[in-house]
Amino acid sequence: SAILFYSSSLHNLTMSADEVKRFAEYLVVAEAVAKEAGALIQRVFVQKREASTVEDKSVASIDLVTDTDKACEKLIFEKLKARFPEPDFAYLGEESSSDAGGYSLTDVPTWIVDPIDGTTNFVHRYPDVSVSIGLAINKVPVLGVVFDPVKQECFKASQGGGAFLNDTPISVDSIPQELSQAVISTNIGYKRDEATRNFMLKTLDNLMKKNLRGLRMIGSACNQITQVAMGRTNCFYEAGPHAWDACAGVIIAREAGGFCCDMTGGPLSLSSRRFVVASSQELAMKVVECIEPMPEPFASLS
Repeated sequence: SAILFYSSSLHNLTMSADEVKRFAEYLVVAEAVAKEAGALIQRVFVQKREASTVEDKSVASIDLVTDTDKACEKLIFEKLKARFPEPDFAYLGEESSSDAGGYSLTDVPTWIVDPIDGTTNFVHRYPDVSVSIGLAINKVPVLGVVFDPVKQECFKASQGGGAFLNDTPISVDSIPQELSQAVISTNIGYKRDEATRNFMLKTLDNLMKKNLRGLRMIGSACNQITQVAMGRTNCFYEAGPHAWDACAGVIIAREAGGFCCDMTGGPLSLSSRRFVVASSQELAMKVVECIEPMPEPFASLS
């Protein structure tokens, strides 16, 4: 039973060999499902843009959803539920949550899915998209798969089992400890109000004043977190991503030796929508020092 996994501090838990093995078995299933959904994405990606029907999830006309998002989430949930039935497992997906008008994350073992992270990239055929499947217990990520079907890169990790890219072990690049040595990434999200714009621009200005080596904006939080996990970049931060944007990536980064926290410097919460994922705690804190006070709704989420 999944109840055997319950712990108030899973991310600090020394697990038994049986528990590590069980998570690894779950990961095999999640990887196969992610690759099946990825094949669907890849088939559409190589077609002309008219192949995707696009809807707006918000009045901003910037937060997009496609028919492919919905088809992928349906496929993923059907496959996972056949192996991990409700009510022993709960399910949280970006598209079903949008349709329902919101979501809540509980302590029940929960599969957290983003069928296409980087939907705007997908719509514009910009080659940074991914399928993200994570499992959280007590709201703590314990396994995850992030599969980029365009690059055919499959990042995966389970609690206590290490992190991998296409079955090759990966680790963070922990050498840079100063911002002047670091390449970091973020995104502009989809909010365009004055408070959000000021927050983002002032934070970037603070980082630039520290002689930041490089900045990347890719538009896929899942892919950007895995870039930290394998040492391509040294830190990712953003206010705005949801649990499905971060669950899988966070466990991959942690298993690769990375450090994850809230943008305030406190413990990471999947529901706070404030994420810092870095190659080391020291570098994470230097990024946190540059982050301006956050506007609502991000300031009061927990």
